[in-house]
Amino acid sequence: MEFKTRILNTVKERELFTDGDHLVLGLSGGPDSLSLYNALKELREDNLRTGGKFGFSFSVHPVHVNHKFRPGAAEEDQAFCEELCKVVSERVEGFHPLRSFTVDCNALAAELGMTSEEAGRKARYDAFRTVGRDVMDFYGCGADRIKILVAQNADDQAETILFRILRGTGPDGLGGIAYKREDESGFQVVRPILDIARDDIEKYCEEKGLEPRRDHTNEEALYARNKIRLELLPLLRKEYNPNITETLNRLGRLAAEDKGYIYEKAAEAYEEVRSGEHSLDIRKLKDLPPSVKKRVYMLALSGIGMRENVTEKHLKAVEAVANSQNHKAAVAELTGGFRVTRIRHDLIFYREDEK
Repeated sequence: MEFKTRILNTVKERELFTDGDHLVLGLSGGPDSLSLYNALKELREDNLRTGGKFGFSFSVHPVHVNHKFRPGAAEEDQAFCEELCKVVSERVEGFHPLRSFTVDCNALAAELGMTSEEAGRKARYDAFRTVGRDVMDFYGCGADRIKILVAQNADDQAETILFRILRGTGPDGLGGIAYKREDESGFQVVRPILDIARDDIEKYCEEKGLEPRRDHTNEEALYARNKIRLELLPLLRKEYNPNITETLNRLGRLAAEDKGYIYEKAAEAYEEVRSGEHSLDIRKLKDLPPSVKKRVYMLALSGIGMRENVTEKHLKAVEAVANSQNHKAAVAELTGGFRVTRIRHDLIFYREDEK
């Protein structure tokens, strides 16, 4: 099956985007994002050539972030992406020139007290959201018509699941990377090549004469993720299971299905136990199964903006407040200013600056 057709099938099956959407695409210049960009170009050209009979009509707004991690090479990556998008935007209707952002992520990491990897991710998603809002203003559309495309593949999925297992993840973490999720700005973040293996991406680039940029740091076993990709997965593939990538991806799909079902039940329960905009009735919480109750807590935390890095420790802290008999002093400080407190029969979720 053609590369672009595989992407189109995933888009349709997972409902990642639809006709008339505006796609904000993270373009690093590496094999993954370059292959996705080129496949979208082919799909758009097919759509234009057939008068709308094949694929979707969409606009593409590529975004590149220079993290300043690799002086010289980073600027070359940026120039490569800018020239590529300039040529394509002049030839293909709906494709726009590149928006480039330069962020000193090492300085950002030091300022915010996070790792350089976390700072890089923040810089990327801040850039995506900035462009997403600009596209909304330009087209006069809602956030539901903006899709942020991230080029993570099947190997990335396997690495993520294995990484989480090694760190002691719960059932939700086994679901791996989601095909789509809503971020705090209301934009959908979608991953159209999550079903495609890295080898197939490399073959596509070779067949199409694409010359992706290469980040040499990805080939250095200095970080946990790199060690998993370069050392652990090859060992597992050689000594234990030659299909380890497919096996881990299958585990992820099954876990994601179960996760989806439990969250449906949790969403129903959440509406039943709510006593206010950001509060829950403790008396009603007591009747919920533990697996559903934990997800109700997570939905409540998401409602005040705590959408990521919710750990078992945080959920236990929320449960301790809910079970506390000291209704005046029961409070838990979670992270980033997020808190939960108890006032009589209400479990109240808030940010410190919004109390």
